[in-house]
Amino acid sequence: MAAIDSLLRVMSLRGAEAMIISTGQVPTLRRGGHAEPMAMPPIDPVMVMAFVDELVPPATRAALDAKGSADVQHAVGADGYAIAIERTTAGFRLLVRQARPALAAVAPPAAPSADDLRALVAHLGGDAAAHELARDGAVDFGATVGAARLRGHGFAHERGVGVAIRLLRTDVPSLTSLGLPEDLTALVTQRSGLVLVAGPTGSGKSTTLVALVGYLNHHRARHVVTLEDPIEFLHEPDRCLIHQREIGRHAPSFASGLRAALREAPDVIVVGELRDAETIGIALTAAETGHLVLGTVHAPGAGGAIDRLIDAYPAHQQDQARTQVAAALRCVLTQYLLPTRHGGRAVALERVPITPAIAALIRKDELQMLQTHLQTGRDAGMVPLERNLARLVRAGLVDGAVARAAAIDLDYFERAVRG
Repeated sequence: MAAIDSLLRVMSLRGAEAMIISTGQVPTLRRGGHAEPMAMPPIDPVMVMAFVDELVPPATRAALDAKGSADVQHAVGADGYAIAIERTTAGFRLLVRQARPALAAVAPPAAPSADDLRALVAHLGGDAAAHELARDGAVDFGATVGAARLRGHGFAHERGVGVAIRLLRTDVPSLTSLGLPEDLTALVTQRSGLVLVAGPTGSGKSTTLVALVGYLNHHRARHVVTLEDPIEFLHEPDRCLIHQREIGRHAPSFASGLRAALREAPDVIVVGELRDAETIGIALTAAETGHLVLGTVHAPGAGGAIDRLIDAYPAHQQDQARTQVAAALRCVLTQYLLPTRHGGRAVALERVPITPAIAALIRKDELQMLQTHLQTGRDAGMVPLERNLARLVRAGLVDGAVARAAAIDLDYFERAVRG
């Protein structure tokens, strides 16, 4: 399967007349004369070049190099596509149109069967993924196809089996390329402690961790062990020794993988998700015993993230858990991805460094006071979500109604918008 095939299938499923793929930009579908950016990151130069290399045969490549353009035909199953490739200053631009044959000549393609989709999961995710799908009814997996990296989810349903596949960027992103402040790198230069990235599903928490590990890889000599479900970005070791372990393939669970990591002499441990009391307990112990632990939590803000850690414990252990969290936690980042006015998404960030005052709130179970400290603690490095949302609105990137819907304190947000 060519690397571009997954994009072409999306184009067909969405009923688009055309698709434009340009180096460094989000692919755009054309439907009914309207442009619709796809919900995915910009396509990096390496991936676009992989598309071109697979599409252009040697005989046509000479014409492309000489004239700067070429027209090729490509098929995915029974669907045919006419692709115009043009060299640009940034790389390449691909204009894809469906080459529809006469209806009488070609029968409509048959939908894939459940066995076909199970075979696809086994092919992309391996036998372990196929076994988990059969056992649990759902599985997450990562795969490399040509130069492309994919994340997939297979699931059983009433009519058989479904598979959702997302195309990932192949380069490890930097913080600035994600729209995040460069000074977040200070979080991973610490020797120990727990750093949390919170937010709803699909807010880019794991990608932020990837960018932080990427910074470490290029600037510090550390041993990094990651526990991921599944592995999305592949890190090429530079200054760091990096061991990436996938839950289900290399470790049965986050808790068992984290327990094993403590015997692997790591400096930094990355936990894809802190989701149960056992994993949280081991992570806190690791953070207290000289390791830097980075993890994600599904929570709408810093207070919710801290409560999520503590509420995982039985009631009679929660006082002890508060003390442990207050001692080990270094910072909570919360991020939201918001649709922009011009397509694509922008990140809004809340940052709560754990100062002595915040640690005292955690120990005393007074997190209802956190918002006040957050809004008045600029000198301590506090960044309220509302201030970031207001910045996006004032810059004209995000519609005011969209930002307002994400804000927690509407009065503070309105004041921040007015400046």
